[in-house]
Amino acid sequence: MRPSQPQASTPLAARALASGLLLATLAACSTGLVALHAPNIAPGTAREPTSVEIEPIIVATAGAVQGDIAPPGPAAVLTSSMKAELEGRSTHGGERGVYRARCALDRFALRARTSMLGSEEMLVLYADLSCDVKRIQDGSVVWRGEIRGRAAASAPNVLGSDASTTQRLADRATSDVAREMASDLAMRALALLGEPSARVFADESQLHAEAGLDDTPYGAAALQENPAAVEGAMRALNEHDAMMRAAAWNVAAMAAGPGDPWPAAEKVSLDDDPLVRFVQYKALARLGSSAALDQLRGAAQKEEESLLAEFLKDSLASGGVGVSRSRRP
Repeated sequence: MRPSQPQASTPLAARALASGLLLATLAACSTGLVALHAPNIAPGTAREPTSVEIEPIIVATAGAVQGDIAPPGPAAVLTSSMKAELEGRSTHGGERGVYRARCALDRFALRARTSMLGSEEMLVLYADLSCDVKRIQDGSVVWRGEIRGRAAASAPNVLGSDASTTQRLADRATSDVAREMASDLAMRALALLGEPSARVFADESQLHAEAGLDDTPYGAAALQENPAAVEGAMRALNEHDAMMRAAAWNVAAMAAGPGDPWPAAEKVSLDDDPLVRFVQYKALARLGSSAALDQLRGAAQKEEESLLAEFLKDSLASGGVGVSRSRRP
């Protein structure tokens, strides 16, 4: 995969990019194309779900997709992934009727780096959608806005010797970001309720290779975007396994959004592991309050991991990445 630069999808971020705020290059993360795969989500069982239809996502501009991505490409994969997630959530509540979302992909970028001094490869995924949601019965627009998906994954890969690691990390991040963007659309933008979805794996080997943060024991709580689940998840911060700590922080991240109360400790004590730190930064970026952005600015001055430094600058340029909760009717 060739080096790819996340491009800003807002005027503020565009000006930041023009002024050189974002990093210009990173080392190539693999050879050949990266294929994106939609996660297999078990269908929901609700008798009378509130249907949210997703029209095929279009690519907004020729430069929206960065990197060498194999067909059918991110727009098609995000469409099928978000559709499956919404069907698996058995969404209900909200205004009566069927919703239909029309979205454009403003940006999709995979960024990966293998530590030349260590043995870990890390990948960060950016996906930005601009969406209009209409109620089918009368054609009225019930929500219009941006949904920004951010996900990361990491795995051992000594000096980048295993090119297939990038593919596995892309599968993990794609699943997480698509499921979380669908959750933001349903739970926040449309103020619906829903049951936890369940991802289905063919076997243990696929589970081990492709399971993301939302497939851990904390995944269901994260996708519910419920602040009440954060306290229990925070008890896992002493876990030895970094992925479990990251998954616990993702519960806090998904419960955070503009106007929400901050669900965790007022001052975030940053973790030593880059994946956990990414999710901590994601939580603050989703909250997007003045205090949260101040913490991100402080972290940006000290962060030495290049992928995380870039993520911080991108989040600050857009003024956060969260979706405000709509009022339930």
